[in-house]
Amino acid sequence: MARKAEFSINGQSIMAELKKVDRKKIYGWSTIEVFDENGSKCKLAGLAEGQFVMPSGSTALVTLNAKGEAVSKSTLVGVDNDGKKVEKVPSIYDEKVMLREATIDEYLSTAVKSVYQLQVDENKEALLNELNNGKVYYFVFNYRADYEGDDAFLISNGTDAFAVTGMSADLEFIGLEDNEQELVPEETEAVEDDDMDFAMF
Repeated sequence: MARKAEFSINGQSIMAELKKVDRKKIYGWSTIEVFDENGSKCKLAGLAEGQFVMPSGSTALVTLNAKGEAVSKSTLVGVDNDGKKVEKVPSIYDEKVMLREATIDEYLSTAVKSVYQLQVDENKEALLNELNNGKVYYFVFNYRADYEGDDAFLISNGTDAFAVTGMSADLEFIGLEDNEQELVPEETEAVEDDDMDFAMF
C-alpha cells in the first residue's frame, strides 16, 4: 500500500499520496548508444589509478572518520556552528503536515527542485476550493527525515493539486531612489540614405 501524508488545512485533515511528476514522461527522453565494429553494444567504464578498468557500478562513495575507518551515514549526527546537536526535520509521513497560507511572491521566488501530484481520496474538493480561489499554501517538505527540509507549496491547475518543492531565495528589489529620475534616451530621427543599394550585399 502506498504511503500517504496527512495535511491539515483550516482544521480539516486531508490524506494524500504524493506521486512525483517525471519530466521524462512529460517531455520524453533520448539516449545515445555506441557499438563497436562487430555490432556489439559498448558499455561505459572508468579508469582507476591509470591502469584498472572499472565497469559502471564498480565504485561507490564511502564516509571515513578521522582514523580512516568507514562509517555508516546513519550513525552521523548533525551539529550547529556551536557544536550543539540539532534535531532532524521529520518526514512528511511521520507526522501531520501543518499548512500555512503563503504569498505568491514566496512561491515565485522558489528555485524548483521537484513537483509531486497529490492523489487525494477524500475532501479533495475542499482542498481544491481553497487553491482555486487563488490561495497558495506553504509547508516544509522532507520525503525522509533529514537535517534540512525543502520549501514546498501547494498549488492547483483547477482539477488537481500539486506540491512544488525547492529552496526559496531572498530576493531584493533594486530600484531608483526617490530623488533619482529615470533616464530616457532621446529619440533621434533615422536618416534615410536613398543611395544605399542592397543588391551590393
